[in-house]
Amino acid sequence: MSTLALARRVPGPSALRSPGLGGLPAAWRLSAMWRTVIRFVLLGPLIGGAPYVLLLFTIPFAYFIGALPAFIAGVLFGTWYHGPGRTPGWRWRAAMGALCGGAAAVLAGLAFTALAGSGAGPGRQAWFMVAVMALHGVPAAVVLALMQRPSTAGRAAGTAAARRIVRSTETTPRTPPTGR
Repeated sequence: MSTLALARRVPGPSALRSPGLGGLPAAWRLSAMWRTVIRFVLLGPLIGGAPYVLLLFTIPFAYFIGALPAFIAGVLFGTWYHGPGRTPGWRWRAAMGALCGGAAAVLAGLAFTALAGSGAGPGRQAWFMVAVMALHGVPAAVVLALMQRPSTAGRAAGTAAARRIVRSTETTPRTPPTGR
């Protein structure tokens, strides 16, 4: 077999491709979803730490403790909110914000207590950490969920032409003015 025949059998660079983003959920490929997550991460710890606003030194701790649950809640809420065909009202946004905030509090609270370890009894401390995170995180997630405006991306393309007022001058060809 000649080297030319071998060269034809070996896949070239055009045959090798990366998997790309096709395996991700459709909502995760939208920039609007990641803007929602960033909004949760940046504003969630501030809203959750609002009861301690007089103690300015707690703000870095709010981000240290609250960034992970805010990220988890943002991803959960953003995946639901930016799903195809959804234009939820304020009640659905508030309910899903509360559910996502609660789920994030449970996951992050258990992760923090597993990382910290406890000699006094990990079960009691884990649920206390979850309760503290939920007490601050669920209202913050509800506020952030209500801050989201209903997405009109899916509807805007179809209704923009219907809302446009067509004037008669736009539908007829322009006639040159006559000298009368």
